Amino acid sequence: MNSIIKLDLPENCRIIAVSDIHTCCDLLDTMLKKVKYNPDEDYLVILGDILEHWSNNINTLKYVYKLSRNDKVYCLLGNNDTFSARMAFSYPYKRFSEKFYISKYGIDNAFLQMAKSVGYDYCTEENWLDIRKAVLSEYGKELEFLRNLPVCLETDNYVFVHAGLENRPDWRNTDENYAITVPWFMRKENPTDKWLVVGHFPTYNYKRSETTNLPIVDSKKKMIAIDGGLGIKTACQMNFFIINKDGDNYSHEVVWDAPFEKKVVKEDFSCDLKPLYVDWSNQDMVILDEKDGIVHLRDNVTGNEGYIPKREAYEFDGAIHVYQFLSSFPTVQKGQQVYFCNEDNDMALVITKDAVVGWLPKRILK
Repeated sequence: MNSIIKLDLPENCRIIAVSDIHTCCDLLDTMLKKVKYNPDEDYLVILGDILEHWSNNINTLKYVYKLSRNDKVYCLLGNNDTFSARMAFSYPYKRFSEKFYISKYGIDNAFLQMAKSVGYDYCTEENWLDIRKAVLSEYGKELEFLRNLPVCLETDNYVFVHAGLENRPDWRNTDENYAITVPWFMRKENPTDKWLVVGHFPTYNYKRSETTNLPIVDSKKKMIAIDGGLGIKTACQMNFFIINKDGDNYSHEVVWDAPFEKKVVKEDFSCDLKPLYVDWSNQDMVILDEKDGIVHLRDNVTGNEGYIPKREAYEFDGAIHVYQFLSSFPTVQKGQQVYFCNEDNDMALVITKDAVVGWLPKRILK
């Protein structure tokens, strides 16, 4: 890694760390107001992936660029942030044309959104340089900012990076692509002697998330994962991991919010079933039964059996796959508010006030 920033912190300060915004600048703005962010005193560290997956790319890039004019704001490089910079500055025609129309979840990529905003919605060998020129004319400052994002921020006690670091004594020489793309980093080792804060990989993917998107703190390894799954998970949230520095003493707190409407629980609900973890990268699911839109499955890898709405058991490559905990039916009380994230027939996917992700009957929500 060539781009590591070393930061000397004052005796007393607050560091607000957030990752994987994925175009949710409105939620970021709401969260900053919620924690009473003070740009003159607080440090804000954005651990990359400000763009892609959702649609508000242009506004988010402008918003983060404006924030980063403050010398107490550090935006780091994420793997999804490299795309627009490469389209704007480095891809040759063949690569440019192959990537121009790429979309995720039916949403135009950030560069295509920029191109359309300046009048280009198709790419040919004759006009591709005109597209690049027009986009740079309109968004040059922001794209130059994106191209020059640092990979890592280091303080006396903390290291911040998008995805992770190679387990080697000279970890500061970690390959840049590894630093922004490595998955499952909480299963690896911390090569530093400091607290290592990462994003990139939703915390919900880990068993220790306990059916939430909240940050995971591994005190033994001194590792902290903070990606709340925005733009990746159907039920997702933005996490602020706040580090309070008081001399040589540090404390942590978490503030979170989600980009969904809230609904009120009309009656108490509880279920005796306990959530069961499924590793989406290593599973062998078999459907045992189906009733009233709910399927009963067994994971042959773990031997665990559980339940999930039928449409959440996806069939492809000749196999059944699930991407959520099985049997996650949280306990809620009448009058409680929940975030309404999605629905599947008679069931609603929600996030509770305790940040638990799970399914409730739609009939109990209003």
